Amino acid sequence: MSKSKNPLQATGHQICNETGSGICDPRGSRQMDAPACPFDSLHTRIKICGLTRPEDIAAVNEYRPDYIGFVFAPSKRNVSEMRAAELKKLLSPDITAVGVFVNSPIADIVRLVNRGIIGAVQLHGDMEGFETVQYAEDLKKALAAARLAASVPLIRAVRVKDGDDIRRAVSYPAEYLLFDTFVKDQYGGSGVRFDWSLIPHIEKPWFLAGGISASTIKEALNTEACCLDISSAVETDGRKDPKKIQEIIQTVRSV
Repeated sequence: MSKSKNPLQATGHQICNETGSGICDPRGSRQMDAPACPFDSLHTRIKICGLTRPEDIAAVNEYRPDYIGFVFAPSKRNVSEMRAAELKKLLSPDITAVGVFVNSPIADIVRLVNRGIIGAVQLHGDMEGFETVQYAEDLKKALAAARLAASVPLIRAVRVKDGDDIRRAVSYPAEYLLFDTFVKDQYGGSGVRFDWSLIPHIEKPWFLAGGISASTIKEALNTEACCLDISSAVETDGRKDPKKIQEIIQTVRSV
């Protein structure tokens, strides 16, 4: 899906690296009120989530998604802080590492950002229980106190059952939304698709996850998503498959 121009450049926003894949706020510590969708004229952004091995890092370094995800929540793709730090050292600096959290203490998130292990925060937990609006505001304050807030966007994951879930999330204090499929007792990575037609036109930029595969990629590109978040579709026997990573990235970039 062709994008007519780079909204970051068109609105005077600073591009944080030569490829334009970085996210930053040129106004210092002030939060971006209406962040531009992080894509350029050539392609929709791609995030490969759930990396756990040096081989996974080698594959993404070769095939160049825009973002990768380290999952710190309980999951078959979970990595420890120590493991993530080791993998981050191997990762190309042009690829942004996103930390995926479910109901985590704020101090843990700030520490990972402060150590340079992650450059963006994805909240995938319970909005009405733990990861409330107050939680997000407290997290932003903690990042600001550590002089990190200006360069660390929040991505609010929404486990979609119906359109009401989407509408409730729009006002959440995050720079980006991520729409994923609701699966009971599972926070992402299910490989199950929801009804994408439930997503209305919204001003806040958003990522799309859940059931994105080689057979659905072109349909996903026809949504208004600024980034496609892919995990299980690029795995074989529960491990990231370099060939599948290559194929899906080439498909996205060729449309």
